[in-house]
Amino acid sequence: MKQVGLATYLPLQGKTLTEQMVQYLEAFDHAETAVHNLAVAQEAKGLAERFQVNADKAYSAGLLHDVSVVIPNDQRIALQIAVGEPILDAERQAPFLLHQQQSALLAKTVFQVSDPEILSAISCHTTLKAQYSRLDLIVFLADKIKWDRKDQAPFLNGLLERLDDSLESAAGYYMDWLFAGDLVVPHPWAVAAKAKLANT
Repeated sequence: MKQVGLATYLPLQGKTLTEQMVQYLEAFDHAETAVHNLAVAQEAKGLAERFQVNADKAYSAGLLHDVSVVIPNDQRIALQIAVGEPILDAERQAPFLLHQQQSALLAKTVFQVSDPEILSAISCHTTLKAQYSRLDLIVFLADKIKWDRKDQAPFLNGLLERLDDSLESAAGYYMDWLFAGDLVVPHPWAVAAKAKLANT
């Protein structure tokens, strides 16, 4: 066993990144999240091919975007402090929001991912951010299309229609829905991303 701050993890098993992710999450009793990650990875790959973005990077980012589910929400603030990363007020109010950055941390330290584009897409897959890339947009949207709640995503049809226009149009549609009622707390990254999307 090794330590990353307060996050304990197992030595990786499996020859491929897919196998490693599945076995890692199953070892922590998070098989449902592994299924969600696989669905997001496949969706991200398809979107990347459609919009001419690197499909391998999109798949890898989707595959690892929620691996920090192994960190309990009540330990996220302590982990962020332990690794010397800043904590925004919104994240103190809703520590779950740190899961995107902490998934990037585990992708880097546990799964040995070093590509900054992949790490960026993982680190903003929930909120997006002002200076987003097309890969960031793709993983952000793939995560919304493969909604991990029990009910059907209420925004899905509209989002898919906007994809016929552009990635930005689809992301902007989702942000409008989010800020209209499903927002737990306004994360500054999401606020900045929404403002930029409104001007594209």
